[in-house]
Amino acid sequence: MIRLIVVLLTAGLAACSFGGGIAPQIHYYRLPVITIEKQPQSHYSEILIRPVKASGLYHERAMLYIAKEKPLELKRYHYRFWAQPPAELIHQGLYQGLSASGLAKQVSRKPVMQSPDIIIDTDITSFERIIEGSKVEVRVALEVTLKRETDGSQWTKQYQSIEQLQTSDIHASAEAFGRALQEIISLLVEDLLKKV
Repeated sequence: MIRLIVVLLTAGLAACSFGGGIAPQIHYYRLPVITIEKQPQSHYSEILIRPVKASGLYHERAMLYIAKEKPLELKRYHYRFWAQPPAELIHQGLYQGLSASGLAKQVSRKPVMQSPDIIIDTDITSFERIIEGSKVEVRVALEVTLKRETDGSQWTKQYQSIEQLQTSDIHASAEAFGRALQEIISLLVEDLLKKV
């Protein structure tokens, strides 16, 4: 009986070693650094960016896609992941972009002052690739709420950016996600300037 178990175990290990070929390589992607044109002067003392909220598959690190012919089915790539969950990538992007803009003397992710001028809450509504043959569309959509602590006013807006690609290369798509997020942050900076 022991010989049979040893033979079966050896055969199983041999099948795993020789039968499947080389294991697929896992790829991780991050977003490029977000840079925004610096304002000539600060308009706020402090802007607080709270952690970005995500639901469902956006909590996970797998890259997501939609086949154009089945727009309601969201799928995950195998072996292709974000370095961090999309909520953290977007949170970092907002911090980088608003810090670079010079819009506020202090941009923080945790409260620094007793009451910041503006508090930003963000929800991810879309962060995926839409595939149609060799063409790829990258879509980023965020719902952003600005709260002004001084008077208690609040304002919510949907931001969306779509990047069209002629390649299905994932690295090119990661760059496109960065461009889409940069466009959204530029629009947010413009809106913050209007709210001063």
